[in-house]
Amino acid sequence: MIKEFWNKLEKKQRYMVAGAGVFVFVALLLELVIFPFGEAMAKSKRYVASNQVKLEEMVQLDAEFARHRNKMASIDQVISTRGANFSLFSYLEKKAAQARVKGNIKQMNTSRGTQSAAFEETVVDLRLEKITIRQLTDFLYLAESPDDLVRIKRITVNKMKESPEYLNAQMLIASITAPGQRRGGK
Repeated sequence: MIKEFWNKLEKKQRYMVAGAGVFVFVALLLELVIFPFGEAMAKSKRYVASNQVKLEEMVQLDAEFARHRNKMASIDQVISTRGANFSLFSYLEKKAAQARVKGNIKQMNTSRGTQSAAFEETVVDLRLEKITIRQLTDFLYLAESPDDLVRIKRITVNKMKESPEYLNAQMLIASITAPGQRRGGK
C-alpha cells in the first residue's frame, strides 16, 4: 500500500514527502534526544556548581571549627595551669594591691556572664574612685592578662568634679573558668 502510494507520486511530490519525512525525523530527534540531553547537561552543571559552592563553604567551616577547637584547647590548658581555686575577685584584689589602688575600690561585685557547655564567664563590676591616671594605667596593665584569661570588657573613666586631677573608673572585667569551678566571690 505504501509502495503503491509512492509509485503514484510524481518526482517533485516524492521529494516533498521525503523532505517532510526528514523534517519530522529531525524534529523528533531534537525533541526526544538532543533537547533533553542539553537540559540534563545544563542541570548537571548547575548541580555541580551548587555543590562546589557548598563544598567551599564546608571547607571554610571546617577551618573555622579547627581554629575554635585549637582556641578551646589553649583555653583548657590555661585553666588547668591556673589552678582549680582561681577566683577573679581575689585576682583583682591582688592586682589592685600591687597597683596601690586597693583603698580606692568603692564597689566590687561578682556575677555570672555567658555560659557554654565547656566554659563559664565570671564578670566583676569594679569601681575605683579618686585615682590618678598613672594608678589607673598601672592597674589596667596588671589586671588584664591574656595568659590568665582576664580581660577588660568595658571601662568608663570620668574626671572628678571636685578634684580634676583625679579620676573615677567603672570597669567590667571578665575571666573564663571551667563549668562548676569556684567562681569566687568574697
